[in-house]
Amino acid sequence: MPSITLRKRISTEWFSWASLAIVSALLEGGVLGVIVKNGFEGQVNSGLLNFAVALVTGAPYFSNLLSIYWVNLSRGKSKARMVSNLSIVFCLCALLMGFVQFNELGLMIFILLLVVARVCWSGVLTVRSNIWRANYPRYIRGKVTAKLATLASIIMSLAAISVGWLLDWNFQLLQIIFTVFSILSISGAYRYRTLAVRHQQKEIVVEINNQNKTTIKSFFLLLKTNKPFARYMLSMFVLGSGNLMLMAPMIVYLNEHTELLKLDQILISTAIPLALIPIAVNWWAKLLDGNHIFYFRSIHSWVFVFALLFFLIAQVTLLTWVYYVASIIYGIAIAGGVIGWNLGHNDFVGKGSPMDYMAIHVTLTGVRGLLMPIVGISLYQYLENTEIGLGKWALLLPLCLTTLGALSFVYFHSKNKSIN
Repeated sequence: MPSITLRKRISTEWFSWASLAIVSALLEGGVLGVIVKNGFEGQVNSGLLNFAVALVTGAPYFSNLLSIYWVNLSRGKSKARMVSNLSIVFCLCALLMGFVQFNELGLMIFILLLVVARVCWSGVLTVRSNIWRANYPRYIRGKVTAKLATLASIIMSLAAISVGWLLDWNFQLLQIIFTVFSILSISGAYRYRTLAVRHQQKEIVVEINNQNKTTIKSFFLLLKTNKPFARYMLSMFVLGSGNLMLMAPMIVYLNEHTELLKLDQILISTAIPLALIPIAVNWWAKLLDGNHIFYFRSIHSWVFVFALLFFLIAQVTLLTWVYYVASIIYGIAIAGGVIGWNLGHNDFVGKGSPMDYMAIHVTLTGVRGLLMPIVGISLYQYLENTEIGLGKWALLLPLCLTTLGALSFVYFHSKNKSIN
């Protein structure tokens, strides 16, 4: 690939994802959880509101359940244009979210718009994996992804901090925040349609001639025939279940049992983890480049375990500085997660379609995104109803699941080594 062409493609990627990072920060589960909990407090039943927090923290993930639809819809179409169109809808939904009223109907509309936005974003993630595989050779894919993640995370972190600061200053600025952030991101969404994708016309012809559609049945067949990938998905499901169970009960506990400002809550749940990505992502990229994903995850997963352990200690002790330490460790783990989540499935693809593998990965993320925040907040509600303050122990379950996931990666890595 000529270097000038590669630089042009990366430049387009940089502009688009930098712009989209602005509104993406606003629609992060941690930020929205704080907005929903504070904005609708007193306007909606507290139990219902806590479950709404679980829904908005899980929405970035359970919306991935429709990834099969995006795989089939994208066949025979320009991938860059499709990503661009979906990103524009994502921005428009965010724009409309800023105009809802703080009542029960407003909460329903808010969540509905978020789900539509996140469903579109799941399409972006699914189709984008095909673009990245086509445009960037294996030996530089990790580095390119790391640089894009670094840029996006810095912008998202700064955007999240600005949201927290503005809301502490005047919560009524929420409508202006959603409007400005959405408008700033639309330009990046539109620009992405100009991205050149290698061998795109050839691939479109192949896809048009291929009448085999991706279905749930084909997913299970792929998992059955590709045992290593099935093991990877099993381990990811357990590890990811613990991680996705964390945020909702923690945000609710922070709001109900501490005096932390909205800025502090957003810093702990979102801004600090995002800010740590640029610091740690290059190290994780080097670890992945040249190594199998099982080896990568057998090391990376334990950082999540330590992060959740510190979050649990913070809940029990209510020491603010421990929350910040936990957030820092969690950010280091998230940096590795960005690399592994976007690229890990490629180690199992072989001659298959990367979109099919990514779609399975994304769909299973959607399943745990739908279930686990609800399980986490249900446990929190049960403990709080038993005794006020007992909800702090709700983080013990996600810690156990994450530990089990890390152990499974270690086991499957050793098994994978013996096979190879």
